[in-house]
Amino acid sequence: MALSTDVLIFSKRFAGGVRVVAQMLEESGRRPVLVSSEPEDVNRSACAAHVVVDWDRDGLDDLVKAVDAAGVVPTAVVNFVEPLLSWQLRVARHYGLPGDEPGREILLSKARVREEMRRLGLSDVRFTAGPAGALDPAAVTVFPVIVKPAEDSGSSRLVRRADDAGRLAAALREISDAAGEDLRVIVEQYVPGTEFSVDGPVVDGRFHALFTVEKTQHDEDRHHDAGLRISPPPSDHVRRGALDLAERVSTLCGKSGITTGWLHVEGRAALDGRAELIEINPRPGGGLHRAATLRTCGVDPIHASVLMALGTDDAAALADSTRNDELLALLPFEADRVGVLVEATPVDDLKRIPGVVDGYQFENFRVTSMDQENFFTEALITADDVDGLAEVARRVQAAFTFTFA
Repeated sequence: MALSTDVLIFSKRFAGGVRVVAQMLEESGRRPVLVSSEPEDVNRSACAAHVVVDWDRDGLDDLVKAVDAAGVVPTAVVNFVEPLLSWQLRVARHYGLPGDEPGREILLSKARVREEMRRLGLSDVRFTAGPAGALDPAAVTVFPVIVKPAEDSGSSRLVRRADDAGRLAAALREISDAAGEDLRVIVEQYVPGTEFSVDGPVVDGRFHALFTVEKTQHDEDRHHDAGLRISPPPSDHVRRGALDLAERVSTLCGKSGITTGWLHVEGRAALDGRAELIEINPRPGGGLHRAATLRTCGVDPIHASVLMALGTDDAAALADSTRNDELLALLPFEADRVGVLVEATPVDDLKRIPGVVDGYQFENFRVTSMDQENFFTEALITADDVDGLAEVARRVQAAFTFTFA
């Protein structure tokens, strides 16, 4: 009997990098199997098989039965969707697959990460968590605060800022109306400063910060990424803060038993260089983070993550990876309304602008809610200095037009 080559790819709301991962698996001689809750999933044609599971109502037994019925024998599970991390752990443990270490359970919830950071003396941010419909705004005494899903998150979904108890009560009602009163949220002390992100692998329990981005034009009203996100960070306080936070995340991993995986860490740095954690995402950064990391570090974070899920990664090579000195910026474009993208300046046209080195665009991009980031086009640009990046960005923005209907 031939050995199985089936690898499960988890997807929710059509997210999870399914097509990219499926191609990687096929090229390595493995059989990609999509697992999602959509019977007519748009990505099912990219995979050799499709298993349908209701992520919200089914249990592990239901998934196992569906897998068996499809004649699938899992040898690994690849998951880039944060809300499905608990499923990933349960499935890995059931089948004895890589990626089942107990420490990874800390990453199941933003509240659990906060608790562990506090326990280890790595953070003093005040917070509370619970179902959106059950939290008492009067119990929160420090403002401003950020309210967001503690588990079913991603793309800055349902993030709110509240400057007083009245606004907090309103935010909790809005979130309950949008996603249900049982949605678990975290209410955490607002962290002032410049927002940044750090991407890199965890190797033998140590986080290696590879690709750091300063969010120089972050949308503080909607708490969405926006404008130029520059790497390496041009601000000294962000560079120092990112190094400080990366070291604390490394301590968290080592102390908590998180031994492997790729992390996208977000934080904020004050002008004195002190940094505080915003959140840890157990996956590579989205959009052009992959292309930028490959260009500057020689590491494909998606490919590295897949190899780690398979248990075939080259840990020593990942640990030794470094970033070159090229100055880059990621410039995203977000939908301005609910609807479907019907027209946009092609990425190939943007790439003809000097300084634009890469980009992507999602055709027929559909927006169903403005309560999350809806990036449909992004350009990767380079220049000799920050002023040069700003000039390239102005040219791109002037040339780019789009219509949602």
